[in-house]
Parts: sequence; structure tokens; C-alpha cells
Amino acid sequence: MRTIYPFFLAFLLSACNSAGTNTSREDSVAFTSDNIPLERNNINPQPVKMYAETIRSFETTDEFKVGLYETQQTFRYLIKISYKQMEVEDTLRVPNFGILPAVDIVKGDSIHPSCIVGFLDKEKKFRESKLIAFANNKLKVKVLKHYAVYQSE
Repeated sequence: MRTIYPFFLAFLLSACNSAGTNTSREDSVAFTSDNIPLERNNINPQPVKMYAETIRSFETTDEFKVGLYETQQTFRYLIKISYKQMEVEDTLRVPNFGILPAVDIVKGDSIHPSCIVGFLDKEKKFRESKLIAFANNKLKVKVLKHYAVYQSE
């Protein structure tokens, strides 16, 4: 019985460390990123994208606003959120696909007011990154997905 354990253990270790398996995922993308500078020369003070939603209640009318602003770093954007006299800031990191970053804001589905902040990948497909919502008298910023770019060898 003792001779079976070392063979069984060797079999398990070799099966777990197999190099021939394909571990590709649907969201995995590989690009080179050599041609885009990491810092901007000119920063636009105006929002790159803006989302606004008017919320009317019996007592008041409030404006839910989310704006994306350029920063010194090319692949980082400042998110400015304002609603009901609250001013909040957060950041959005965009992966370097080897193209200039393109960000976007779309309307949220389930919670009102809400929006989803994200970016467009190399195929111009919207990739959601953060959900910004006001629910239960709290302003919430929730990370929906994390993204990274790797270089294949």
C-alpha cells in the first residue's frame, strides 16, 4: 500500500503542472503597448465624457452627474460624481492596448440613478469597469471587472 502513495502523488503533481493545457479566456487579449506615451503633454480641462440624469421627486429636482476627465497619466482618468450636494472623485484605469484610450459612460440598468463607466477595447467593444449608483441614500462606486493586458511570448 505504501508504494501506491508515491506513484499516486507523482501522478497528481504531473497532472496539475501540465504545460500543454489551453487556459484562454473569453476576455483575454494580448497586444503590444510600445507606441503610446505614458504621460500626456496637454491635459484637456473639459470632461472627455459626461453623463447626466435628472431625478424629480415630490419635493426636489436633483441632477446626477458623472464626468470623466483626463489626468497627466494617459491611461488613468478622473471620475467626478455629483448628486444631492455630494461631490465625490474616483479614478478609472484603462489598459494599454497599443491605441489611445477611449472611455465611455452608459446608463445603468437596475438602479436609478446609476451609470456604468468603462472603456472601448481595440475592437471598439465597451468594457464595463465601475458601477456608480445612488441607493438607500448612499452614493456607491462598485468595481464590476478588473482588466489587464499581457504580452504573449
